[in-house]
Amino acid sequence: MSKEKIAEQLKKLNETKGPVAKELRDYVVAQNKAQQALLAALKDGPKTIPELAAATGLPADKTLWYVTGLRKYGKLEDIPGRGVYPKYTLKNGEAK
Repeated sequence: MSKEKIAEQLKKLNETKGPVAKELRDYVVAQNKAQQALLAALKDGPKTIPELAAATGLPADKTLWYVTGLRKYGKLEDIPGRGVYPKYTLKNGEAK
């Protein structure tokens, strides 16, 4: 589907449903920033959830939430090993 066709369909959707609420747009922007911060922190090497939380400034519970999602969609993987916390790394060594 061409970009023009997609833009036309989005315009029609906005006319019928109204624009996306600012709160939702802000939420998505914050979510994307958090995910990008986690991916950037992992470029330095494998990290645990507490290490990622400290590196990004995110609370540990939100860090775990985002890491779980990034693992589900193939951006991160676990590193086998022992320890209290598992370590995570970028899948194939790079963020996509």
